[in-house]
Amino acid sequence: MVFYLIGIGMDINSISCDAKNILKKCDSVYLESYTVDFPYTFDDLSENLGVKLTVLQRAFVEDEHLLQEAKTKDIALLVYGDSLSATTHTQLILACKKQNIPYKIFHNSSIFITIAETGLQLYKFGKTASMPQWTKAFEPTSFLDYYLENKNCGAHTLLLTDIGLDICDAIDQLEIACNKKECKIDKIIILSNAGLDSQKIYYDTLPNLKIKEISKPYCIIIPGNLHFLEEEYLNVIKEN
Repeated sequence: MVFYLIGIGMDINSISCDAKNILKKCDSVYLESYTVDFPYTFDDLSENLGVKLTVLQRAFVEDEHLLQEAKTKDIALLVYGDSLSATTHTQLILACKKQNIPYKIFHNSSIFITIAETGLQLYKFGKTASMPQWTKAFEPTSFLDYYLENKNCGAHTLLLTDIGLDICDAIDQLEIACNKKECKIDKIIILSNAGLDSQKIYYDTLPNLKIKEISKPYCIIIPGNLHFLEEEYLNVIKEN
């Protein structure tokens, strides 16, 4: 019996042929649903893959219930993007090793690769930060500390946002965090629907981007020191 951890890529058709064939032999196929705003419906994905999907929330994945099932059955966990881009998935593989549960990993494209379509060089990115959705009682600004650290060495910052967070709210939070940290960000890049036919790249000031209709999923990139080729590329391919 095997636990299969499968990255399904960015588009509904991005899963590899080998991984798609594996799904046909699995007793259960699960989908991790809490790390991204999917650009398609779960029903469409299920139909496209030709299997029944069980959609899981974070708690069910993190309690390693799947691994207990994998001791007696072939189980697949589907992950948007790449299979090991989240810490939880790495922990599952570590648990498999400790419990002698056979496993196989299928990799795929992810946001960490697709951001190269902005023209920024991947080796010039620093630490990745995550922006949570604020509430009245929870307004953390620690994500901006990663940007400030990256800025000191001229590195670009990839900023991932919580599922469900609209771009106008994300920019509001970014502006408020900048005021609290007494720093200024002139322009940001927004990559929307990365890897899809509907992909769009925006490069503008915060006020200008706040009023645009930008669809999820998206990520924010705060540029560091731009090489002239990076800046030329951005200005050519950005949405007007």
